[in-house]
Amino acid sequence: MTVCDREADIYEMFVMAEERQAALLVRADDNCCLQEEEVKHLWPKVEQQPVQGELTVLITGNDQRKERQATVSLRYCTVRLRSPWRPKQKKLPPVKLQAILVREENPPANLAELGDHEPSEWLLLTNTPVTTFTEAVQVVAWYCCRWQIEVFHKIIKSGCRVENSRLQTATRLQNYIALMCVVAWRLHWLTYINRTAPALPCTQILSTVEWQALYMRIHKTSKFPETLPTVRQAVRWMAQLGGFLGRKSDKENDK
Repeated sequence: MTVCDREADIYEMFVMAEERQAALLVRADDNCCLQEEEVKHLWPKVEQQPVQGELTVLITGNDQRKERQATVSLRYCTVRLRSPWRPKQKKLPPVKLQAILVREENPPANLAELGDHEPSEWLLLTNTPVTTFTEAVQVVAWYCCRWQIEVFHKIIKSGCRVENSRLQTATRLQNYIALMCVVAWRLHWLTYINRTAPALPCTQILSTVEWQALYMRIHKTSKFPETLPTVRQAVRWMAQLGGFLGRKSDKENDK
């Protein structure tokens, strides 16, 4: 399954996915034209469908918006997109997709205080079957996981600083990026476990040799504790190796 945000709302993407029989999920950006005559555009077509149910989704936070839970309604139907006109290009065939409208019908009264200017609304397009509410919920869950891809890319660029590389050949750069992807994935995974389950034993993220070596390095001793350190403690020790001092004034992101 390939999951993309609005910048991938390109008609050729859907045609290619159909030709290659590849699963694709894209958040719609354009109010595309439809093949049918009664309803000519995408958004009005899906808005006419009855609400099939509700679910709660996590709206991730950023520098301007606070993280929050949102209750959204689901509408879905099958649509056939009309090929857009492309001058001097071969006309593409129509594409049959499943459209799912995810809408926050009753946003909180303090929405502006939370950093959101308008209620959440996503129109998702996918070539996977959506005939039941359960299948629609699964597609929404796939889209909700997409943000982790953005975090992964941020770690590669900001944490591993691959854009600062001065390698001068494509082969060397490809090898370097491949290695940094492994490092970035491990950092991402460690951070995620630390934020979601910090009380787990550290053996969930480190082997016995790894956590013991880390303990010896931090505490300058070969005598190990009787109780296994937690994930949070191990991650904190790794941060100390990178320069984190752990003072009261030093901020830690526990969320």
